[in-house]
Amino acid sequence: MKKKIFFTICFVFILLIIGQKNCFAKNVSWKNASYYVPDGGEIVYGQDDNNMHSLYYRYYKPDTIEYNDIGVHIYEYPGYIYQKKDVDNRIQDLKSSYNNENCELLKISGDLCEINGVVGYKINCSYRIKDLNYVKNVYLLEMASDNYMFYLSVETSSGCLSKEQAEKIINSIKIKDTVLIAKGIPFTDVSKSSWYFSAVKDMYDNSIISGLNNYTFGPYEKLTRGMIVTILWRMEGSPANDGKSIFTDVNSKSWYAQAIKWAADNKIVSGYTGTTKFGPKDDIKRQDLAGILRNYAKYKGKNINATTDLTKYSDYNQISNYAKASMEWAVSKGVITGNTKTKTLNPKGTATRAEAASMIQKYCNKVGR
Repeated sequence: MKKKIFFTICFVFILLIIGQKNCFAKNVSWKNASYYVPDGGEIVYGQDDNNMHSLYYRYYKPDTIEYNDIGVHIYEYPGYIYQKKDVDNRIQDLKSSYNNENCELLKISGDLCEINGVVGYKINCSYRIKDLNYVKNVYLLEMASDNYMFYLSVETSSGCLSKEQAEKIINSIKIKDTVLIAKGIPFTDVSKSSWYFSAVKDMYDNSIISGLNNYTFGPYEKLTRGMIVTILWRMEGSPANDGKSIFTDVNSKSWYAQAIKWAADNKIVSGYTGTTKFGPKDDIKRQDLAGILRNYAKYKGKNINATTDLTKYSDYNQISNYAKASMEWAVSKGVITGNTKTKTLNPKGTATRAEAASMIQKYCNKVGR
């Protein structure tokens, strides 16, 4: 899809050279999308078909050869989940485009964004045209909803379009079928039909588990030891401390330092046997997650003596001796349910963030927060 966008844009720029003037429109709508363009320009290229809308608007500075362009492309295409790496890759592309024998890149920045419920990224940059010796500012926006991709470029310079006009154009973007508003959570990688949706929403609504960033939860990312301790620490209201830990691999200024100190002081976690290390960045095994939750339940004064027969699970023998009591407790309480199809517990498998959300939700509902 990215290649399609790139070649389409190149094709449109060629057509721009030819130029075809049409009636200028201030407010433009196409299917479920709409955007605003200011007065004073002309349409030099326009195209609509069943699954694509493209328009280019040109604004001339009076009595000069300078001009600014607005390019809009909307594709009827399944939504794309934007990540920070998409912003970084696009910035690298632009650095190559605006640093050459004809141009000098002056500054560039960008990040993920949300406008009117649609998620994407926004990049701003400035470059100088060497031969003409004037500066142009470029505002790029790429977004996606459930069924549309939206690409917008606004180019401004002194005497043509202003920064305020560019921002008004960008902030006017509206696409009706958004991925955010209907779900009530801001994570574009969590489908409402996914088995973990309820758990993720519950964790988000109660400020227990946050996303990897504002728009990404990372349901299949591995859960680390630092993450699970921070989750429990948040459940306790994030009690403050100095973060100074007995573990040599926990920096007191790290984001998980206070959580680990709190958990260690309250005997909810311990380090690796025979070492002074905690392993905050290590992936956590399911049996160890069960152990930490059982220790947390003990800290909260809950009954931790519940047991059940685990021999019905085919991989029961894979549970480490130190973790058997914790796994029996977790299964008996319904915190861990196992795979009903394969009749396995996968005790030494690494837990994902989605699994952690589900287990914490079950813990809160069945053991009590």
